[in-house]
Amino acid sequence: MSAVRAMREAGLPVDVETAYRTLESIVAETGTDDTRHFDRLLERLGLRWNPEVIAAGVVAYRETSPVYLRPFPDTVPTLLGLRDRGCRLGVACKGRAVKQWQKLIQLGLEHVFHTVTVSEETGSSELTVDTLSKTLEKLGTEPKVTAFVGCDLSKEIAIGNAVKMTTVRVRTGTSRASSPRNPNEKPTFEIDKLSEILRLL
Repeated sequence: MSAVRAMREAGLPVDVETAYRTLESIVAETGTDDTRHFDRLLERLGLRWNPEVIAAGVVAYRETSPVYLRPFPDTVPTLLGLRDRGCRLGVACKGRAVKQWQKLIQLGLEHVFHTVTVSEETGSSELTVDTLSKTLEKLGTEPKVTAFVGCDLSKEIAIGNAVKMTTVRVRTGTSRASSPRNPNEKPTFEIDKLSEILRLL
């Protein structure tokens, strides 16, 4: 919304609500890691390319993002608690490597994990079995003694199950109310907040 308002101030000739709804649909279609959301917004609205308007959106987004992108209160204590127990921690996620590292650094979590694998490194835009397998290899561990924690049943938990890992679903985010549609999406455990993983392990 901050980006849309800044683009309006820079000359975007569309009302805020229309621009915001259009931008939301573009992000849903192209994913959060796409680098041309604002370019696509002008295209979708039938407007000519305008670098000033696009730059205004980029600057506003970058200024607003650090304010809202924060770890949940129990995230850092839980991760440090796991490390204290001797657990090796890895990130396996979808998307572009630079964008995901940007988020980890912005969250102050880049040094907490022993390894990070982004799906781009395994030739995909989505989390895959290969992404998880590469993470396990980097950690030097086997699926049967490793837990995979995620929120999305179809895009995360099902992949962890396919690798034969113990899967833990955290009921947060946009998919918190969803239910498994098939046995592949059924997690081994479900928790309401990350800190509950300490009692499970």
